[in-house]
Amino acid sequence: MPRRLHPLRDPVELRHDGVRVLAERGEPIAAALVAADRVGIARSAKLHRPRGPCCLRGGCDGCLARVDGVPNVMTCRTPARGGEVVETQHKAGPGGLDLLRATDFVFPRGIDHHRLFAGTRGVGKLVQQVARHIAGLGRLPERAVPARAVGRRDVDVLVVGAGAAGLAAASALRGREVVVADDALVAGGSLALLDPAAAERAVLAAGELSLATTVVGLFRDGRGGHAPVALLASAAGATEIVPRAVVLAPGGHDGVVPFGNDDLPGVLSARAALALLRGGVLVGERLVLVGDGRFARALAAALGGLARVTRLAPEELVTARGLSRVTGVVVRAPGGATRRLDADAVVVEAPLAPGFELAAQAGAVVRFAPERGYAPEADAHGRVAPWVWIAGAVAGATDSAADGARVGRAVAAALGG
Repeated sequence: MPRRLHPLRDPVELRHDGVRVLAERGEPIAAALVAADRVGIARSAKLHRPRGPCCLRGGCDGCLARVDGVPNVMTCRTPARGGEVVETQHKAGPGGLDLLRATDFVFPRGIDHHRLFAGTRGVGKLVQQVARHIAGLGRLPERAVPARAVGRRDVDVLVVGAGAAGLAAASALRGREVVVADDALVAGGSLALLDPAAAERAVLAAGELSLATTVVGLFRDGRGGHAPVALLASAAGATEIVPRAVVLAPGGHDGVVPFGNDDLPGVLSARAALALLRGGVLVGERLVLVGDGRFARALAAALGGLARVTRLAPEELVTARGLSRVTGVVVRAPGGATRRLDADAVVVEAPLAPGFELAAQAGAVVRFAPERGYAPEADAHGRVAPWVWIAGAVAGATDSAADGARVGRAVAAALGG
């Protein structure tokens, strides 16, 4: 089961479904819940299947919860300050019980409510009403969200992403007014997980950072030959950023290995498991590590003797076992037979998929590549649209820091004196 590796230095208290949970001040609420062995944080929108944190970087729905009356809060991007009331949303029943989970057992092959009793007088309409009532992602906020300040700022360059590529690009642009925005609570991205010392040096060289800040979108406002306007949102409010150039270095989304019950709480990416370990949280003492790559290798090395690790190739894993969380796996053995293994967590590494969404908003041409997924097309200098460049994993670079520095120099040359 998950556990903390070290005593809390600055503990604060929050409550999850009425249960007291201790957290390290400033750590993501999702990490605190995992450390307390409360891995089933969310429910699926339709069949109420349990969901747990999978990526811990705001790219999945496994950590969505109601926090202090506000629904759909990404608890992996929300720091624990103390006093938070965290509730599992979209459920019927007290505490961690969800009576509507029964639909998953009554309809083990899934349910298509659009066709269920369709055309049957009276019943079809009733089924649609019930389906609309039990599906969704929670209730509206308990109170009106107060209006927040909206500002405007002109800058030379907006860099999206405070990982290796974004930090290197910002460093190459020193001397100009550069803002580096990232929705993470700390800077460094994957570099901070793989080489914390290098990440510290890169952060110091990058200049102005705007963390816990989401770039909501890039909007082309008709100003021909200019960079798109960006809307940034944070707890302090929203800011309209008007840059002369934009560097997109959002990294990549964790890849997926398909297998049975791959949505159970306790199935998470190798990058997420490594992030938790760096924060002093062990995801389990019996781990099944699927796939190979830099995060899986770094995780295995960092674990040492903390956990019993079983390494599997993706094709060997048949299904995860468990009802509300992972309790084991079924593995394909030689000759076509299968065998069962006990496990607390299934940790998966697969190739990253480019985070192309903002590039597409900015006007980039996006094409599908079987080996990568959807990716923006860039010229030799990393440019994807007028005054918009990409760098790092989103560009398919193997050395994100070097690629970020190269793109930063290209942007500096384009901006001129």
